[in-house]
Amino acid sequence: MGGEWGQSAICPESAQEWTIQVGQHLLDMDLGAITKYSALHAKPNGLILQYGTAGFRTKAEHLDHVMFRMGLLAVLRSKQTKSTIGVMVTASHNPEEDNGVKLVDPLGEMLAPSWEEHATYLANAEEQDMQRVLIDISEKEAVNLQQDAFVVIGRDT
Repeated sequence: MGGEWGQSAICPESAQEWTIQVGQHLLDMDLGAITKYSALHAKPNGLILQYGTAGFRTKAEHLDHVMFRMGLLAVLRSKQTKSTIGVMVTASHNPEEDNGVKLVDPLGEMLAPSWEEHATYLANAEEQDMQRVLIDISEKEAVNLQQDAFVVIGRDT
């Protein structure tokens, strides 16, 4: 990823300001706001990604939508587990342009396998399907959307 956090390809300097502006909408799972902000982080046409043990790994320019969507998935996972969930930006052993995004469960362990499937499903969803996909995941996992959510973002770059 190179440089400082504020200079990262997938976490631009404005990311902190943006997070403050939309963070509450996302934590509240306001579907209208999610649709609005998701359009600002659209999935590149034809891009298909797979969540694996290391999370998502690809070029930085392909991870903007993944970072946004994994933030949403982390909110759902946090609401379901009633615990803090981590979103990790990782590139420590890769060339500068190679990056990754992974979710970390409450005790620092890998994401549960069923949630790895949800991560792949959400990352590959078309823009017009985002609300439906989030609702599907919420229903399959019996997520209480009224539950508070706690998400921590970290990096090992």
